[in-house]
Amino acid sequence: MRAGAAVRANFLPGLLLQAVMVVFLLLYLWHAGTRQFLGGVSDLKKAAGYGFAFVSYVVAAALLPEMLRIVFFQRGAIRRKNIWNFVTAAPFWGCLGMTVDLLYHFQTIWFGTGNGLFTILPKVLVDQFGYSLFLSAPLTVGYFIWRDAGYEKAAFREILTTDFIWDRVLPVAVASWCIWIPGVSLVYFMPSALQLPTAVLIQVFWILILTTVSERKPDATREPVAFS
Repeated sequence: MRAGAAVRANFLPGLLLQAVMVVFLLLYLWHAGTRQFLGGVSDLKKAAGYGFAFVSYVVAAALLPEMLRIVFFQRGAIRRKNIWNFVTAAPFWGCLGMTVDLLYHFQTIWFGTGNGLFTILPKVLVDQFGYSLFLSAPLTVGYFIWRDAGYEKAAFREILTTDFIWDRVLPVAVASWCIWIPGVSLVYFMPSALQLPTAVLIQVFWILILTTVSERKPDATREPVAFS
């Protein structure tokens, strides 16, 4: 089953990411310098609004992977494909980032701003089994299918089928739950103004890990697990 393969492919990178998240949480709780830095990020987020979400997701999900490929796997050589990948991916990821910011905004309205269990739990459920399953994962997988088909309309013949859900979206969603449920739990533990920056930071580390693994193992799944 593709879901099992996706989970196995991302198991060790996921463990590493969760270790990074634990370190981040400990720094936030006990290191004054980290809290001061995050306070500045929070102020920037409040000032920039949805523009912060757009730009940060473009940097984390479109620019960073290409930079990693150029520096570590192409010996610093910039290819036209790198530029094309970034230019075509940036609008998608930027807009997806704004939907994440909007989700966090409504989650605050629906469930409040606390960080107790009965506030975090419903937010995680809505995030992973609502937004991620029915919006983020289908859009992300559909985008990669469309991109790999050269942005031809013929790709929609695969996307607009029931097999697309069962064979492509569901495996990504399952892998996403294994990795991102701890991630979004950390996100919703943070103050509202720091939730999106925390999500972006987690994504940066995840992309660092996943890009390295996928480039070194060409047979591994290259579809990223759904971002929150």
